[in-house]
Amino acid sequence: MPARVLSGDASIREAARKIGAPDLVYERYTLGHARGLAAARAFGCPFTLEVNAPLVLEAGRHRPETVHPEDARTEELLFREADVVFAVSEPLRRHVAGIRGTNEGTEVLRNGCDPALFPVPARLDRALGDVLVFLGHPKPWHGAEALPVLLAELVRRGRDPLLLLIGGGDGADQVLEGARLRGVGRRVIISGPVRHEAAARLLTLGTVAVAPYFPESFFYFCPLKVIESMAAGVPTVSSAIGDIPTIVGDTGMLVPPGDPRALADAVERVLVDEGLRRKLGSAARERAIRRFSWESAARRIERAACSVLQEAAS
Repeated sequence: MPARVLSGDASIREAARKIGAPDLVYERYTLGHARGLAAARAFGCPFTLEVNAPLVLEAGRHRPETVHPEDARTEELLFREADVVFAVSEPLRRHVAGIRGTNEGTEVLRNGCDPALFPVPARLDRALGDVLVFLGHPKPWHGAEALPVLLAELVRRGRDPLLLLIGGGDGADQVLEGARLRGVGRRVIISGPVRHEAAARLLTLGTVAVAPYFPESFFYFCPLKVIESMAAGVPTVSSAIGDIPTIVGDTGMLVPPGDPRALADAVERVLVDEGLRRKLGSAARERAIRRFSWESAARRIERAACSVLQEAAS
């Protein structure tokens, strides 16, 4: 029986008191947090760790005030001591394996989508014209600075595009300002923060989804924006970096990261070719729901958990 507990020792003990000692502890890695490992060792059961980012590195780059001197030691301890580490991407799995000194006990567990949010695929009929969609609040690592450049270039080529940012925040404001500086500000629509269900509905208005990541030496992300765009049946144009080619396969357009001409060429090709647009959208939806659903992720966790429990019992 799974039990969700908060970060404190007391909540772990309380859960154990109510439902019995755990057979296995599964924790999502949080900066500086090692209580799950301590609880697993106290109960004498395996410890599994979900890692979505190398948090010491990431926080040190973007939120340095949140990093404490002992956090690096805690991260290394967790990566080494976990019986199984689920990393969100292959580059991140290799990073964890390097710290562990072995590939054993490391698995890739990519982000998943909820197919129930996308019961009806995108129409792709261009009833609203050319609608480029970007899903999520733009962050420094998303490459959203490329969007105003892309928008202006498509206008220069004679297209009549809109850019729908499904999200908000400072990053969205910066995209809008960049578009204004290029004379295309009126073409940018910012939804602001919306609930997940509303974001999914807005996504299906798109003609093409764009994920224009810039070059990055350690691209450890598993972009949920790409997976959910695929699940919505929206053709994606993404940078070929990290795990994105593995996620997209042949169901989307991949371009070199940081290449504005290639990005514009790929987006324009999808916009002008209805047959290609529908082919990519349908294939992307099928691939996302089959390979990257919550259910498929849960099955991977279950298989790994059963394996480590059998090993512990032998």
